[in-house]
Amino acid sequence: MKKNKLKHFQSLLINIRAEIAGDVEKAHQNEKGKEAEHMADISDDAARSYDKKLQGDLEEQEWVKLKQVETALEKIDNEEYGTCAECEIEIPEARLEIMPYAEFCTQCLSKMEKDSSPDQNILNIREL
Repeated sequence: MKKNKLKHFQSLLINIRAEIAGDVEKAHQNEKGKEAEHMADISDDAARSYDKKLQGDLEEQEWVKLKQVETALEKIDNEEYGTCAECEIEIPEARLEIMPYAEFCTQCLSKMEKDSSPDQNILNIREL
């Protein structure tokens, strides 16, 4: 991959990392504010519990995304960026434009998703 394209993708990844860090900080500040609120009744408590669970799930997704971004930035430094971690062919730039932290080409990703389908998981459980 050309150096100017690498710099472009590096810039995209750095912006994504900054955005994730900002979102996490905002969520943390919001949580502090909510803790200070007084609980009025059980329905409010249930709504807060649901919101807290949802926020935790979203934060986990952001954490996974952040790790992928960090891995992609390391690959740029090691001159390994843009190569599928499974088949080691070059990931198309169009895919990297959409998801600059992509680790796999679409063919390998489709194969992995197909291999981990719910039917396959049921078969694995039955084998135990």
